[in-house]
Amino acid sequence: MRGPLQTALATWRQARTTASSGAPPRRTGVAYHRAVNHLQMYACMLRAGPRPREEVRDELSATCHALSVLCRESVPKVAASGAAHYVAVHARTALAAAHLADPVRGDPGRVGAALDGPALERFDPDGAGDVLPAERIAGAADVRLMLASVIAERPPARGATGTPWRITEDADGGFRAAYRDRRRFRRAVLPGCAGLDPQAEALSLGGEAVRLHAALASGLPGHRTELARAQRQLADLARLLGVAAPTVG
Repeated sequence: MRGPLQTALATWRQARTTASSGAPPRRTGVAYHRAVNHLQMYACMLRAGPRPREEVRDELSATCHALSVLCRESVPKVAASGAAHYVAVHARTALAAAHLADPVRGDPGRVGAALDGPALERFDPDGAGDVLPAERIAGAADVRLMLASVIAERPPARGATGTPWRITEDADGGFRAAYRDRRRFRRAVLPGCAGLDPQAEALSLGGEAVRLHAALASGLPGHRTELARAQRQLADLARLLGVAAPTVG
């Protein structure tokens, strides 16, 4: 089953090559959209089976983390291409992928214990080394800030049409279910943000991101720079929305 993964990574590598070659923004955006489609489909195939979930758990988490990294690359490329709808689609996909890869599922209280957890294989066309829990947690925080910014700049940024999908580990089985799952990723919402208006969702995402970075900084003193960056981004987000910056405890 790793064949589709290798295809996805090759498509990702081609997207990076296209971007670095100085290609027109639209061509670069299309290249990244293809890469996201390939890697997202692989993640959804793992979720839908037929292999037992316990057998693929680590591979699925590693794939979801890789998908979140790819989407963080793709969002600015797609934005530069002028495809505003797909900016939200990629940002929502990143949210679902990062949340499913996050060992603490967004809970700052679990960060300390999770830092000593096992590393995962890194799925990246140019990457090296394993993915530690701290990187996955930080990635989930950074995706929250990215989506919050997309919502503030392009409200409501709901992603794909349809009812917002509350992110869950549960998934139906079967090949057709994988296609349905892929569409759900594109309109994903965190359970705690379900039903919120765009401004409230953006502020909630920003606050959660800062709390996760604060928990990481508490266990990893070298992470304080990242915490300060997240705090600045939350303040910038509040200014963009025209509200006071929320107090994050």
